Amino acid sequence: MRISTHDWTPDDVIGGNAVLNFVNTVDKWTGEPVDRLGDASTVARWAEVAGLLYGDDMKRVAKEIASDPKGAAKFYKDAARLRAALWRIFHAVANGNDVSDDDLALIDDWKARAARHCRIARAGDGFRRRCTEAAPALERAGRLIVEAAEELLLEGRLDRLHVCGGDSCEWMFLD
Repeated sequence: MRISTHDWTPDDVIGGNAVLNFVNTVDKWTGEPVDRLGDASTVARWAEVAGLLYGDDMKRVAKEIASDPKGAAKFYKDAARLRAALWRIFHAVANGNDVSDDDLALIDDWKARAARHCRIARAGDGFRRRCTEAAPALERAGRLIVEAAEELLLEGRLDRLHVCGGDSCEWMFLD
């Protein structure tokens, strides 16, 4: 896969769901794929534009990457693997094909990874997920992408899932 990083803007976030926007960070999945992320810091920048990370998170990401460049590189490699599995899952769903159990298992692996940092806690009259302050900001972005994938698969209107029909466009979106 060729890497061609991109300067992300809100105009690039058109999928209607965080997981589809994440999948759309690659161009030409079925041709010669072009990765428009390329490293952990660009994943973080994309996540900020996509509304998954905020200013304080971005400061933490910068510290995380500076203090553990190997860990950041591993996060990027893992995230790229997740992104490919998510593309296969949603491409299969959009085309009425079977979904790989291995790809679904990768979502579960990421959920378990996120669970190490998060717990369900009381919040007023209800409950919410609370993640520890020690949870890496990059992991937060991954958790939110996986939660969006799970929500779309379990509760989403998958009949609204489409793949762009243009000759060189394979982006996915909710109609």
